[in-house]
Amino acid sequence: MYFNFVKEQSEVAKMKIGFVGAGRVGSTIAFTCLQQLDVEEIALVDIMENLAIGEAMDLAHAAAGLGKYPEIVGGSDYSILEGSDIVVVTAGSARKPGMSRLDLAMKNAGIIKDVARKIMESSPESKILVITNPVDLMTYVMWKESGKSRNEVFGMGNMLDSMRLKRTLHELGVKNINKAWILGEHGDSMFISRTLIDAENVPELEKVLSEVRFVAAEVIKRKGATFYGPAIAAYRMINAVLNNTKEEMPASVILKGEFGFSDVSVGVPAIIGKNGVEKIVEYPLDPQDMENLRNSVKLLKERLKELGY
Repeated sequence: MYFNFVKEQSEVAKMKIGFVGAGRVGSTIAFTCLQQLDVEEIALVDIMENLAIGEAMDLAHAAAGLGKYPEIVGGSDYSILEGSDIVVVTAGSARKPGMSRLDLAMKNAGIIKDVARKIMESSPESKILVITNPVDLMTYVMWKESGKSRNEVFGMGNMLDSMRLKRTLHELGVKNINKAWILGEHGDSMFISRTLIDAENVPELEKVLSEVRFVAAEVIKRKGATFYGPAIAAYRMINAVLNNTKEEMPASVILKGEFGFSDVSVGVPAIIGKNGVEKIVEYPLDPQDMENLRNSVKLLKERLKELGY
């Protein structure tokens, strides 16, 4: 069963976004894309069918207010993802009190394995953007279980971290923040790239990093979840694919020799376009950046081993 607002037949090529997970993050990303992009179709899949249907209805009403009438579908059947240019995966559990990082990773890895299989059955040609945490690990699991080319599966993590960094630096009066990027794991081992930012002009760099690491927890403590920031970060990546902007941004991508590492998904600079990850940009990182990246890769590989990879 699913709900469908059907747009009148159009002669133009369709641009379709699929979502697996219609909760607060997934639905807010869908709403942001509806506002910012000329999308012909949106499909929302969720294990809670009524939630997906309700979000589809609400989005369709919102679209009419913008003078837009895309086809919007909601349901629990993955077949509605067919023909998606990109599928955004937010499905998974949030970390609960008393739950270790490994507990969360193992639970969500099981979900991602199932999602990967169903996406490949319903929309095998789509690019896949992974939002589910821990995102670096889940991006790797999605890549392995889907069997897709490594350029077609990527994760969001450091894009959001970098947005938080830019806001913090702006408040400190730092001007040149275009490439103020967080790299590495989307987690405790993340780091501010000293290679790409003028570190001499950034006051209290370690204090800034600490604030960026823990600001999400502060937001969650106050309002229960983060979704506006993730929505904009995801939109930027989705737009890059759908409109082939070839924008350079930090993303969790599968490495195969880049920066000296392989068989891991971790946050590094990448160019995103219609083919997904068009290119991984191998800046000559300074020794501190390389050591930090090496530490992230080591931690992620240890966790992948615990997950059986």
